[in-house]
Amino acid sequence: MEPAQLQLILNVVGITAVSTFAAMCFLLRRENRKLHRELAQEDPGAFVPVPAAPMLQQDVRELAQNRRTEWVQGLSSAISLAKGLQK
Repeated sequence: MEPAQLQLILNVVGITAVSTFAAMCFLLRRENRKLHRELAQEDPGAFVPVPAAPMLQQDVRELAQNRRTEWVQGLSSAISLAKGLQK
């Protein structure tokens, strides 16, 4: 098969897949909104909007340091566990 034919087939499949995925997402979203409206009509107090959790302001350096510390502790415990299993 020629590379041009292969590229054409891949393009058609890709475009079809993306458009199908977009259509499915649209239909599911529309159905979800319809279901939400129906449930809200049955029990108006059931769906109370919950405010989003406040974002914690954390310095990136602190976040990186905490993750690095957790990673090193996990690595050292894994190494000590492996050494214990070898004995």
